[in-house]
This record gives sequence, structure tokens and C-alpha cells, in this order.
Amino acid sequence: MTNKAQTMGRRERLRVQTLQEIEDASFAIIDADGIHGLSVAAVARDMAMSAPAVYRYFPSRDALAAHLVTLAYEQLAAAMIQAVESSRRAPRARVSLLVNAYRDWALRYRRRYGMLFGEREADLPSDVTTRTPLDQAMALLIDMLVVAQNTMRASTTSGDRALDGQLRLWSQDQQRPDVTPPVACAAILIWSRVHGIVSLELTGMFDNQSLEAQRLIDLEIDGAFQSLGLANP
Repeated sequence: MTNKAQTMGRRERLRVQTLQEIEDASFAIIDADGIHGLSVAAVARDMAMSAPAVYRYFPSRDALAAHLVTLAYEQLAAAMIQAVESSRRAPRARVSLLVNAYRDWALRYRRRYGMLFGEREADLPSDVTTRTPLDQAMALLIDMLVVAQNTMRASTTSGDRALDGQLRLWSQDQQRPDVTPPVACAAILIWSRVHGIVSLELTGMFDNQSLEAQRLIDLEIDGAFQSLGLANP
């Protein structure tokens, strides 16, 4: 028994346990049917509880969905951070570990990934993703690219003054005003292109074709490093 469990009263322990069971039951529904299948009634039925009992934890279906979005972001970010936290490899290899963890999680939890990135507009509150735990993974990616750039003393501008200004604003929004435009651009390109490839893979666009998603992702990472002046990362 953990110290936290020892200090909690019986009622609080029961509440924490029930909340965990609600989360597990909700994710089981999402994993099977997607966010469209989620309802308080369905969760209550799977838990052999009454719907009013579930409403004591979440006042609405939207509140439950928003909570699950936050948890799913935390799960994805944790998987990515865990993949690189003990690695002492070169920046290119660490970026690959980070990105592969992103892809692996998406392939394992397709419906949760869809809930985060593909089904938001119709089903989820629009304000749940202003800042997410996934920002931690973006920070890690930026750090790896900064190390690579510093090692090679690469250029600190992209060559496009207007884009450089936009990238500096983006870096400030990420609370990293020290990041150069080329690093910011490389991070955005890796993130957006990997997301695009994974999303296409999940929709079956590469099925029965000769294209391998992993090779495309590796090519995108290499391209981003080359944009920083690292011809042989």
C-alpha cells in the first residue's frame, strides 16, 4: 500500500477507485467504438452502476469526454517521454525514438488517437486542447534539435524573413524564445509530417501498397536534420 493510500480515508479510497473504473470503462468503449460510442449511460451500464451515480463524478458527457482527452494526451506524452528519457544516443537517434513512440501509441490506440486528432469538432469541447501534456514531447523534440544545431553551428535563420518572424512568435508561444527559426521550423515539420503519415496509415491509405510508413517517417526526419545543415545526422 502506498503512503498516499494509507493517508486517504475509506471514502476517498473508494472514490479514487471508482473514478479509475469509470476511466477504464470509458476507454474500453472508445477503443471499441470510438468517441461516438461514449455516453454516461453506456459507462454506467458497463460498470453495473446507475447513470446518476456516474454523474456524481462527471456532470455531463462532455465533461467526461474532456477528462478522457486530457488523460489520453498524458498517456501519449508519457509513452514518448519514456522512450527517450534514459537514452544517451545522438540527437538523430533520439528523435527517431520519440517519433516511433508516437506512431506505436497511435497504432495501438487507434480510437484514442482519433479522439485526439480526428473526431474533435463534432464530439468534444473546443477548449480542451489549448495546452496539452503533449507540449512536453514537443519541448523534448526542440531540445534534441537545439543540441544538433549547436553541435554543427548551423544557420540561425531560415532565409525567409517573414517566416522567421512567424517562427519566433511560435517559439515564444512554446515558451522557448531562445529557439532559432530553423530549429522551430524543423520541429514543426517533423511533427506535422509524421502526424500526416501516421494519420494516413491509420485510415488504410498504405494498405496493399508498396509504401512503408516507417521509411517515409525516417525520410522526413532526415530532411529536417538536413535543413539544419546536418547532411549526415
